[in-house]
Amino acid sequence: MKYAATISGVFFLVLASLSVSGAEYTQDEIIVKFKAPEGMAHAMAAGGGIRPVTIAVDDARQAIDEMLGRDDVEYIEPNYVIEAEIIPNDWPYDPAIWSGVDFPGAWDLIEADGSGIPVTIAVIDSGVDAAHPDLAGILTTGRDFVNNDAIPEDDAGHGTRVCGIIAALGNNGFGVAGAAWNVDIEIMPLKFMKVNDGKTTGNLADAVNAIYHAVDNGADMINASWGFYSYSHSLADAIRYAESRGVMFVCSAGNKGQDNDVNDHYPSNYPFENVIAVAAMNSVGEIASFSNYGLETVDIAAPGVGIRTTDTGGGYTSWASGTSFAAPFVTAVAAMVKSLSPAISPAGMRNVLLNSATIEDGSGFEYIASGGSINAYQALLAEAESDASSKAAASGPDMDGQAVASSEGGGGGGCLIESGRNPGSALALATLFSLMVLSRVSLLRHQG
Repeated sequence: MKYAATISGVFFLVLASLSVSGAEYTQDEIIVKFKAPEGMAHAMAAGGGIRPVTIAVDDARQAIDEMLGRDDVEYIEPNYVIEAEIIPNDWPYDPAIWSGVDFPGAWDLIEADGSGIPVTIAVIDSGVDAAHPDLAGILTTGRDFVNNDAIPEDDAGHGTRVCGIIAALGNNGFGVAGAAWNVDIEIMPLKFMKVNDGKTTGNLADAVNAIYHAVDNGADMINASWGFYSYSHSLADAIRYAESRGVMFVCSAGNKGQDNDVNDHYPSNYPFENVIAVAAMNSVGEIASFSNYGLETVDIAAPGVGIRTTDTGGGYTSWASGTSFAAPFVTAVAAMVKSLSPAISPAGMRNVLLNSATIEDGSGFEYIASGGSINAYQALLAEAESDASSKAAASGPDMDGQAVASSEGGGGGGCLIESGRNPGSALALATLFSLMVLSRVSLLRHQG
């Protein structure tokens, strides 16, 4: 479990002042959150609270120092520069077919059950190639926070690659298939990054605004394939807001090869139930050498080296590498689970994904929380089992007149380990038996 820290409002302000010199930030803007007017705090909290604002200044550091003593300010911080978490496309690994995550088994289950309810995924990134043929029909209305318009065109390619990994059209005879190609998915492209001096970067204020926009416009989950190395109060507020509305937040763990337990990396280090931090694994079943890790702060691994996916200009890339491209695999699995279990909570989703991970023996997995990699097939089975157990519990007493205990978080996706300890009533056993038969049939189809 990620660590949590409680810091006083006064220390928030001091920390903001001290951290200005430690990271790249815009020199002419600051982010300020003002306190709620006296007597209105409760009412404003019910409506999402006061949101931080971006203020133009002549000198960011001087402005922060001057505002530290104001009684009406909750916190002040720089408008940090955020960078997409990719690595050079000549990283020396051979591409391989990723079999350990078992997407084919999951596709069989979804085909048997139907694609479920629609799932909306906000990809907060560099935009998307809206005309790409392998993304046709899956894009919904987005937003460009860089140019302040409704056309989130991708000038970097990063966002288009992320979208393709999640949901590029499958079984259409060309290009690539996204990990969740047979799920009813809408992708909401929200652009806050662009190419700057050869890097894909954006600013903190635009990222924060994009998160609020995603939540307020119906996103079920957010993919955040980017990060930076300073704590941000405004970003924490935005992700907590997403959590309060039941929105998952899947993010990349970073590419410095560092231990995030002892080094800052955000948003992946936030200790919220809706945050899942994803490390990258290579084609030989090891945590990639560039990937950040952390037993307390990094949750699970997914393929992140030599990935083939969609690119700008209607094209494709065969070598997308970085934790940026591991995160969307986990987002895709979360979308599969959500489509079949729409009432699942963020805590329930977190339990399902981590407890169904494939435990890996490869180097580095001992330093991430789940000890393994995402497994799409097992995640769907875990949620089905948990959902069956919770429904059995809700039906009342068992045949002996004893109440049937549900697994923790049941109905919203309780922990697989917990549901396995309590088989439940005869109804639950019958349901689970049916699932086992379905699983066996799907497995045989997959092996055949």
